[in-house]
Amino acid sequence: MKRTFWKRAAAGVLAAVMALSLTACGGKETVEAASEEEKNAVVLTVDGVDFTAEEYAVSFLYNQNRLDSMLSMYGQQTSADVTDEADRQTYSENIATLAKQQLTYMAVCEKQMEAQGLTVEDSEIDAQMAEFEEQMGGADQVDEYLKSVGLTREQYGNLARLNVMISKLRAAYLEANPNAARERFDQTYMRCKHVLIKTVDDDNNELENQDELKAKAEEVASRAKAGEDFDALIKEYNEDPGMESSPDGYVFTEGEMVDAFYQGTKALEIGGISDPIKSSYGWHIIQRLPLRDEDFTAKQATVEEALFSEQAEAWQQAAEVTEGDKLSEINLDTAKSYVQ
Repeated sequence: MKRTFWKRAAAGVLAAVMALSLTACGGKETVEAASEEEKNAVVLTVDGVDFTAEEYAVSFLYNQNRLDSMLSMYGQQTSADVTDEADRQTYSENIATLAKQQLTYMAVCEKQMEAQGLTVEDSEIDAQMAEFEEQMGGADQVDEYLKSVGLTREQYGNLARLNVMISKLRAAYLEANPNAARERFDQTYMRCKHVLIKTVDDDNNELENQDELKAKAEEVASRAKAGEDFDALIKEYNEDPGMESSPDGYVFTEGEMVDAFYQGTKALEIGGISDPIKSSYGWHIIQRLPLRDEDFTAKQATVEEALFSEQAEAWQQAAEVTEGDKLSEINLDTAKSYVQ
């Protein structure tokens, strides 16, 4: 496949990413530059789209910076701290995986744009730049910000172009599957209210009167099943402050609540009330409620994003990826030499 998108945007996008990476990773470090022949060697091919050693190295450095930043936030070792040869090799391989995934995503987006007859207009990039200026408080503030991270307006525009491309592919996917988000929402989301009887204190230490707390939970469940107003029971007994900000109940899917709470809700019919269910927070008495249109509206963007992410992942999984002989030579110790 001809590199229609990559030829136009790669230089600016990768230069922008390189500027960010080298700024954050200490770009003043002196390394011996690779030759032009080495930089231009094809090291990765995705569905017919070739990536050079220089392009791959920039993605490698960008992802090194991302991984270092994330690990630093959690007080863990970054690439600068890893000195053991085996650990350094593992770290380098993890970054290489991220870089290959990123370039694969770029290539499949190009392929899909071409297949679907989609294009990006200059006016769309200009609109993103105008929105950026508004967010930053004016053109001068944008220029100051871009200078601080080593970007030009043209480079930022190329990044914005990539954002537009992804946005268009997402919109096209959702237009072709107009009912998918609602169907996924109805299949995977639930709504419920609950009464929480806490069995731990605010420091997560177990309270002493566990038998008494269990008996209280059983009493609440019994009264609820006997037909007492559930909202009144919430007002009388509930110790979950989150219910105050969600008076209509929680709307959630798998992974958003502790598993005992999720499974307990899932086991109920609409309108059903559970026996006391134990979690790390305490005893829950759950009332499952029907989903409403307004619940879908509130979660629609999240569901749509998840659907498109799955589609994008499928595109990437289906891509034919070929690694060149020189790919493994680009690592923690050599990557910067390919972008000098």
